Amino acid sequence: MPTAQLSNDYAFDVFVSYRHTEPDLSWVRQKLVPRLEAEGLCPFVDYKQFKLGAPLVLEMARGVESCRYTLAVLSPAYLESNFTELENVLAEHLGLENSERRLIAVMIEPCKPRLGMRARLWFSMMTAEEFDANFEMLANALRQPPTK
Repeated sequence: MPTAQLSNDYAFDVFVSYRHTEPDLSWVRQKLVPRLEAEGLCPFVDYKQFKLGAPLVLEMARGVESCRYTLAVLSPAYLESNFTELENVLAEHLGLENSERRLIAVMIEPCKPRLGMRARLWFSMMTAEEFDANFEMLANALRQPPTK
């Protein structure tokens, strides 16, 4: 559950969109989420916030809508998933409705995202050094209200 009061009436800072296969699964659950929480951010993550027995697509939409941002954790496996594609489309659509940039991406393995994702600035976190170097910029971006 969130530990801090967030601005703009969002219940969480970021919905983490990732592929539930290795190595993505461990990277998100053992590295990214603990670091986000240690920085005082409130991530919405499936294994903590999805309601057992609820329709998966509705939980994905709830995650996108209740968060300031959606964070796409890009990898070859991520790009193969229809579920992660839906999470991206939901975040992009909500951003268009509100004239805001709501989708942020980090790349954890070399891959070639679709054009709409390649047109965005994203952080490389493919090595431990890149993760450490870019994490603070990511955390700062997640603390800011979505920009127009």
